[in-house]
Amino acid sequence: MYFFEDDFGRPVSLTFDAAMYRKRPAQHVLIFPFYEGKLVFTIHTIRGIELPGGKIEPGETSLAAAVRETYEETGCSLAAIEKIGQYVVDHTLVKDIYVARVEAKVAEMRGGTVGGTVIFAAIPEDVKGNPRFSRFLYDDVYPLTLAYLRSRKLIPEHAARP
Repeated sequence: MYFFEDDFGRPVSLTFDAAMYRKRPAQHVLIFPFYEGKLVFTIHTIRGIELPGGKIEPGETSLAAAVRETYEETGCSLAAIEKIGQYVVDHTLVKDIYVARVEAKVAEMRGGTVGGTVIFAAIPEDVKGNPRFSRFLYDDVYPLTLAYLRSRKLIPEHAARP
């Protein structure tokens, strides 16, 4: 279990222990989708570059929300998806974390707050403070999840590092 503050000063706890995150229902999801070994980001028209994610709708499962949010924000269909962790913001907001393999980019998503997608040649590592990226990526969830994915060999081996 990891404990830290987000960029807004709120306490965050993060776990990759399934025994812990299976017990808590989430209200939101965060997805790390990989397409041909590269991490797919969405461009939020106000916040900047971020990972796909969002609210779980009433009657929807966390898994269904992850699939839906990935499509709505990136236009990608998924071939595989797995819950790998969970984090809690301010002791109340629970978010499930998924890693996914993109089958195909089937649509270009633009409209509302979605400004398209971006796929970097190498996975961006140090995004904290970079104004191109959303403040939601400035806390430790992003780097700790990348480290976890690498330690479990869940990031495709051919995924480039800077």
